[in-house]
Amino acid sequence: MQKDLIEGLRALRRGSDGAEGYRDGRQVYRIRCEYEVEYRVSERGYQGQIVDIGLGGMKLRCSHPPEVGESVVVSYPSAGSRGANQTVPCRVEWVRHRERDRAQFVGLTYDASHELLGQSWVKQLLKELGFRTDLTFQRRRYLRAECYVPVRITDPNGDHHRGRLCNLGVQGALVEALLPHSPLTTVALQIGPFEELPSFQVAGSVTQQSAQADLLSVSFAQLTREATDTLGTYLRHLLLNHWE
Repeated sequence: MQKDLIEGLRALRRGSDGAEGYRDGRQVYRIRCEYEVEYRVSERGYQGQIVDIGLGGMKLRCSHPPEVGESVVVSYPSAGSRGANQTVPCRVEWVRHRERDRAQFVGLTYDASHELLGQSWVKQLLKELGFRTDLTFQRRRYLRAECYVPVRITDPNGDHHRGRLCNLGVQGALVEALLPHSPLTTVALQIGPFEELPSFQVAGSVTQQSAQADLLSVSFAQLTREATDTLGTYLRHLLLNHWE
């Protein structure tokens, strides 16, 4: 897999370009990559490249795009025997043509059971890209990077509390801090700075607070574009350090 270098990743929240999102009713988290694959439409086989992948589906660059609504079977030869299922059935959601280089892209959603995906090359590949195996294809369908990042929490009364993030994801974070015992409903977080990364601000709703009042599960409110970009930078940094 040395040739399959990861080109980068970015946390994405579903926006106005929903046609490019995988139509699974969830917010989208995808990792950009470059993996050589084979795909079959009806009985004909072709070569292509996965250029991003996530828990809901993948984007395929190819020279023979299928039609929207067609069934496609994708295999990843480099996976060898690591996955019990070497082919994964998918459904075509959209097809795009890029004028500047005539590249063609296809948006695919998985058309397989969670059990099949959990035994396939897709799970193995996602694991290698940093998705936790205990979360992959389970009820919680978004990535959390474990971390030790400083954070300042501002409660609804305007009081400030120092703490740290235990994990960070596209949609929220787990925060550890010495907090008032009265239940909190909303908080503002200043995350970082951390190592060479700048600080950024987010607001969120408290979805769970421990009985000892030292742990908060926070679901982020709508992020600004700048905060979304910085969050993506944090996740990339945390995941790359984890892989090393």
